[in-house]
Amino acid sequence: MNRRFLLPALLAFVAMSPSSAQACAVCMGDPNSYFAEASNTVVWMLLGLVGFIFVSTGLTAFYIWRHANSPIPPHIQLVESLATEPDED
Repeated sequence: MNRRFLLPALLAFVAMSPSSAQACAVCMGDPNSYFAEASNTVVWMLLGLVGFIFVSTGLTAFYIWRHANSPIPPHIQLVESLATEPDED
């Protein structure tokens, strides 16, 4: 067995060995406690933040798509047509 594999395998075995687990006060305590309310608030805030980022990204993509498909304004179209005409020398 390779020595490089032995130490991580031993650490993984120790980490996965059964032991008594203790839950935090939010999971096992009073559901009406301050910590449970704060945890719920944080979860909703993070969900709202992720939703805001998704909506902002979608609106930015829609804005870029809409402006990419819009017609060229007449003054820019005139300048482009003047720049692309060949010289008559």
